[in-house]
Amino acid sequence: MNAGDIILENVHLKTNTLNDFNVPLEIITGYLEKLRIHIPWKHLYTHPAKIELDGFYLLVTPKTDVNYDVERKEKEEYKSKMKQVKKVEEFRRERELFEKNKQSPHHKDTFFERLQFHILRNLEIEINNIHIAYDDKITKSYPFQSQINNLSIYWNPNIKSRLDLSKQDIIDDLKSIKQLKYSKTSFSENFFSSRLNSLLKINVLVLQPLNCQAKLKMAKTAQEQDFEEAVLATDIDFEDIYLNINRNQYSNLLDVLEFQDYLNMKSKYIQYYTILNDNPYERPSLRRWKFAYTAILNEHVRSRLVTFKWEVIKENLNRYKEYREIYLQQLNHHKNEKRAQELEKQIDLFNLIYIRRTAQIQYAKKKIEEKDLSWSDKLVNWWNSNSNQDNTEFKFNDSLSMEEKTKLYQAIGYKDDQPSQQLYYPEEYIDIDVSLKLSLIEINIWSLIHQNDLHANGQLEFQRRPARDDIQLVIDLNSLEMSGIDSELNNENELNLSRPLLIQSFNQTNKLLHIEFETNPLNTKSDYRIQAKSQLLQINYHAMTINKLIECFLPDRHHDLEGIKEAAYSIYIDIKHRTQFLVNENLKKIKDLDINIDLQSIYFIVPEHGFYQSSSSIICLDLGRFMFKGDENWIDLRLQEDSPSHLIKPIALTLDLGKLIHIENNKLP
Repeated sequence: MNAGDIILENVHLKTNTLNDFNVPLEIITGYLEKLRIHIPWKHLYTHPAKIELDGFYLLVTPKTDVNYDVERKEKEEYKSKMKQVKKVEEFRRERELFEKNKQSPHHKDTFFERLQFHILRNLEIEINNIHIAYDDKITKSYPFQSQINNLSIYWNPNIKSRLDLSKQDIIDDLKSIKQLKYSKTSFSENFFSSRLNSLLKINVLVLQPLNCQAKLKMAKTAQEQDFEEAVLATDIDFEDIYLNINRNQYSNLLDVLEFQDYLNMKSKYIQYYTILNDNPYERPSLRRWKFAYTAILNEHVRSRLVTFKWEVIKENLNRYKEYREIYLQQLNHHKNEKRAQELEKQIDLFNLIYIRRTAQIQYAKKKIEEKDLSWSDKLVNWWNSNSNQDNTEFKFNDSLSMEEKTKLYQAIGYKDDQPSQQLYYPEEYIDIDVSLKLSLIEINIWSLIHQNDLHANGQLEFQRRPARDDIQLVIDLNSLEMSGIDSELNNENELNLSRPLLIQSFNQTNKLLHIEFETNPLNTKSDYRIQAKSQLLQINYHAMTINKLIECFLPDRHHDLEGIKEAAYSIYIDIKHRTQFLVNENLKKIKDLDINIDLQSIYFIVPEHGFYQSSSSIICLDLGRFMFKGDENWIDLRLQEDSPSHLIKPIALTLDLGKLIHIENNKLP
């Protein structure tokens, strides 16, 4: 400790480590080979702290036993309820912060921002040789394993289980794969591990070992380096990403998710399971019906009916009033957490959010009224509130001596004499520059590994200009190609050795897809600029490939995945609300919008007999080209007979009217 090193070696994890985390997993063996934490106590402000992890091996299995624990159930329900409350309040705070930033777009260089930046800049983390294995002999009739090893994931649907081995044998077996590493130059020719070669042959790798190069550059503050370079510049390059999945792996994944849903459902009604074993002399069907009746009655029927009783309504109103007063006291820094938690457990989610919000509004009004108080009244309120006890920055600054505070401020580049000074940046200055490049993404579904079922490459760039919080996002898809499976015979009963192309582009010089979004661009006067361009794309229908693809993802039976559906729907609702708010707020302040969209044709080819040949009869569906361009002079466009901006071309209508004067002439109309 005196040298600043904390070293842990040969540490075995307890098998009950995950019991308190409500995780449906059970540890069979856990082993930490070496963990080293280096903290430079004598040079804390100038030298980096280092965390090195070398060798972590873990084998887990699904947890099947579910025990009824009243305290744990109440704790989990309370935690879930307060998580929803915090989510709603956090979203409201984000909206208020968004409105505040619109009025004052310039940043303030706060103490904690500089401290967080300094910690991030002076932290080094190195992780080597991690192998986490999931071994399941319960979900299926045969054992299967899912494992994470050195930035790779493999899933073997039929393998000898490790659960029958001793702890030391399990650790040795997990260590035996730790040297599997990936080298781009020798991947297809000479893989330097026979163990990994065997994994490739049986097609169990879901995510093959990644080869990633990342460069992170963190400069001084913008003022210290005179706005010459970005404060944070990141360049991440993924050379190759290989994703693979087959039918057995997909089927096993559905079974695991369904089994977890079953355990969650079982834990919900575990308290009523005693009914099944109370009277063993009754018929099993009768006991199961009693169990279902009791569970539904107590969980879904009585809980609703009891809320309409006058005694319950009166008790709830008293709880609401009491909790409102306690929460107001919390806002005024008078803590009564024990009683507050008791009431929060009894109050439903909707009323909990409503009470807290009304109390917050009342507290905000009171703070506005206090601005007009005399200095003596303010002193009394401050004395009674004890606000300094909860002020983190006050406690932190008070705990440092003047010398320590000076060293810390110099290290993180913070000035205490002007804490609220606003920073004004040049309009063109970029403080965050992030680049993510994907050289090759290959996805294999119905064929063997390295058969190029679907591969693409592209890149993403993000930049921020802090002058007005402007951003620029650029997404490029350079190429996209999808291959089908080999057709055994062609029309002439000859072996077809070439794989059919299902998706292909013809313009290899230009980018297949280019999307650019920028706020307040420098070279134009518009508020937003949106550009989207795409090249020609041909999609061919291949019957055998489509049938195999459907067969791969068509489950062999129905799976009840209610838990997954609820989680996905919750995520969808969160994204929907946030997106809707951002879109509505940005639409309100748009004055000038620069849009340039040019999407060239995407056409589908459906050949006769299900596979394409040059001599085949085909049906071609061409979606046509879509172009949209803003900021054009509508007066000039109106006078033109035709232009790309015309949705409907001008229609010329000539009408000739004639009237007969000599009505006696019957030959004239």
